[in-house]
Amino acid sequence: MSRLFGDSERPAFSVVRTDGQGQPISIGDRLPVSNAVMYSGPPGMGKTKELKNAEDAAERNGYLAIRLAASENVSIERHITNAILTKLPELEREHGKRRFRNVRKTVRDLTRSGRKSRWGWEARVPLGLGPLNIGQGVLKQEFDTTPYDQLGTTLTDLAGELGKAAGGKPVLLLIDDVDQGSARDLAGLNELAIHLEQSGVPVWLVAAGGAKSTTLMMAASKRMSGIASTFTNQFSVRNVGPLSDADLRPALTEPLRLARVPYEPEAVERLVRRANGSPYRLRGFALAAEALADVRTGITMDVATAAIDRVEKVEELQYEPRLNECGDAERELLARVAEQDPNGLFMPAELRAAGPDKWQAMDAARQELVARGLLREHGEYVTIAEPHLREYIREPWQDGAPSEPEQFFVQLKKRDPELAPIHPTTDATRINQILGAAGDPVHRLDRTDNDGLPLSLDQRLPTGNTIVFQGPPGVGTSQELSRTRKLAAREGWTTMTLDASPREPLEFRFIRAVNEQLDSIKENFGDAEAKHVKKLLSQLALRTRNTMNTAQVRLGPSGGPQFGLHKSFEGVQADNVGVGLPELAQYLGQLAGAKRQPVLFMIDNLDAATDDDLAALSKLSKHLGEEKKPVFLIAAGGEQSVTRLSTASGGKSKVATTTPLKMDLRKVPQWAEDELRPALVEPLDQAGIRHEPAAIDKLVKEANGNPARLRALAASALELVGPDSDSITATVANAASTRLNTRSHLLYAAAWYNCTPIQKDLLVKTAASGPQGLLRPANERTRDDSTWSRDRAAQDLLSDGLLARSGKHHIVVADPGFQAWLQVRLGLSAAQTGIARPVGSQPQLATAGERPAESRPALGPGGSQRDVQANR
Repeated sequence: MSRLFGDSERPAFSVVRTDGQGQPISIGDRLPVSNAVMYSGPPGMGKTKELKNAEDAAERNGYLAIRLAASENVSIERHITNAILTKLPELEREHGKRRFRNVRKTVRDLTRSGRKSRWGWEARVPLGLGPLNIGQGVLKQEFDTTPYDQLGTTLTDLAGELGKAAGGKPVLLLIDDVDQGSARDLAGLNELAIHLEQSGVPVWLVAAGGAKSTTLMMAASKRMSGIASTFTNQFSVRNVGPLSDADLRPALTEPLRLARVPYEPEAVERLVRRANGSPYRLRGFALAAEALADVRTGITMDVATAAIDRVEKVEELQYEPRLNECGDAERELLARVAEQDPNGLFMPAELRAAGPDKWQAMDAARQELVARGLLREHGEYVTIAEPHLREYIREPWQDGAPSEPEQFFVQLKKRDPELAPIHPTTDATRINQILGAAGDPVHRLDRTDNDGLPLSLDQRLPTGNTIVFQGPPGVGTSQELSRTRKLAAREGWTTMTLDASPREPLEFRFIRAVNEQLDSIKENFGDAEAKHVKKLLSQLALRTRNTMNTAQVRLGPSGGPQFGLHKSFEGVQADNVGVGLPELAQYLGQLAGAKRQPVLFMIDNLDAATDDDLAALSKLSKHLGEEKKPVFLIAAGGEQSVTRLSTASGGKSKVATTTPLKMDLRKVPQWAEDELRPALVEPLDQAGIRHEPAAIDKLVKEANGNPARLRALAASALELVGPDSDSITATVANAASTRLNTRSHLLYAAAWYNCTPIQKDLLVKTAASGPQGLLRPANERTRDDSTWSRDRAAQDLLSDGLLARSGKHHIVVADPGFQAWLQVRLGLSAAQTGIARPVGSQPQLATAGERPAESRPALGPGGSQRDVQANR
């Protein structure tokens, strides 16, 4: 521990990080509105320190805090188990064992998720009689008896028990290194975040991970809404990036001032500038300077120079391993950036020069190097994050002596607006009161499909026992399930609701969903029937009757030592393998038909279902269609959910069957502007909030036919006007749109990272097209070898919500903010490659002074760099 600067966990001076609106991003005494917070950023920026800040806040306020780190080879359940078991003795001494009894049981069960139990019998037969008894013959048989209520404990169960045990006080679950967790772990954290937001449990999930954490979480969630997933509805993403010199300097000067250690301002400036925004590197320089400094003269320029040299010589030992981890495209990009002046490399020009088949690899290399902390992005420019690394790469071929350190740094004059949390920071209660919940809006429109037929089940009876609502992300497929649930609640029907997930079999989720409705089944159909359903659930949990048979012979006198020989073998009773979903549905259908009380199975997030789950659903759908009982399977998913169901229905052969053709498929279209307008105007009118027509037009146009995006825009506008204002002006609407798009930059980058090269090429060309969009590849007049691969890419992007349909045959970028982000990142297309110079002026950059005039790119008329054809 340093006498001057403290240790890394408790530094002598902590930098207070703020977002683009100047609000602190750290967890303080006032907990955030969102129950799930994600800190992400490149290495060395202080993400772990943010978890420590949250832990300190919990300690100050008497909250319960559980801290752990994820890893690839150990499940998140086991990490949480170990962390809580370590904390439990202290909590039990303080509050009593009885209070945390259920927590201890839940923690114990958490690592036994999906465990099987066995019952059995044993028979012992003596070998011989009386004094001639020479031993025993033993026969044993065990068989599976896993009941429906022993399927294992989930993370959401644990969160509920922790919330109860805390006695109303908040609980902070702090998880570091989330990007090291498995895809299953990340999916579990996504589900936990959704549960916390919806249930109101006083538990806050605070996670931290590398710059790719958002990308990995998005890929694992598979929940489609808005920009590729409902990640925005799950985590408040807070970017922990480089600090400005002004923010970083006090971490060095304040400890020196408090300890009355003299220092030369030029020496401090040299250390701060060389740290280049990294608190980790500045701490290394500070500790080295403390060790080298004379107590009388303090931190001089000579001490600062020697400290920097000492630290960078140690860092240089890691350069070769770090560079060896990079691929060929990444090494090439690093070399090109190092060749430039300190202002960096202008990426759109490099991508344009790379050509149509190579620019995607260069762009992917850029993203990977930024995530590793080797590169920094400044608008369209990239620079090497560590000046000594740049010198190391340039050393074999640089001309002349290296430049002074101060010339190596490029910093934004203004605070990076991407630091703003993606979630609204004001009380969500007010927004929900005005607009309604995301799945249950205040204004409901009676919609029709593309054929003009009513879409909702309360207005149009189904044509079969399986109904699938499919559509692009954010258009309201989940809202159709919510509307059907309200219909069922009014009529008193039994409804089982569940979400598909890659974390566990869908059958387990069916069991839990039916188990939660046993009281409703008892009320509607009788006590004996409910008990039989409970029995069926246990048999469904079994799935097979695996038996373990053992034959044993023990030799030796009775009551004395014996020697045994045994043989064990496993068997399956083919005539008693439990029940499946069709058998459960068949019994419920008998009950529903006799009482004329429909039973509804409702499945959301169908895109996240595994192929095995979809095969089970296909079999269940076929059974329901043949039985023709009032049991209905109602599902909601993306545009490819029916395609996947059709493939799964063919079994291992993957040959399509007629099962999907017998489903009632209802395609939920995008919203027209005249449909979206009342969805915003009516809630505002009911709440007494005045609004200018131009403001409504702006928000509706920016929504681009997506009600989920309209809600986000309206929430941003309400957040800007605050509770004391009762008017949304055109200025507010413009600011709300800009604010939402800026906040979403991290999500745009994450979605872009998950795209394949052919998808990136199609996105860029579409972003460069006019308002009508781009003709979908399948509809182009001339075809080539790449036509159908490009069309599959278009379909995948439509399903992920990155593209949207424009008319019948054209496609556009679904999110206008994403389109603008693409145009800035890669430039508007003036050629077939889709790569050209960017639209709009360059971001203002500064080194110790302004960017030297001779290093600026050539400017067009008016002083801004624009593409002439795009301007036209």
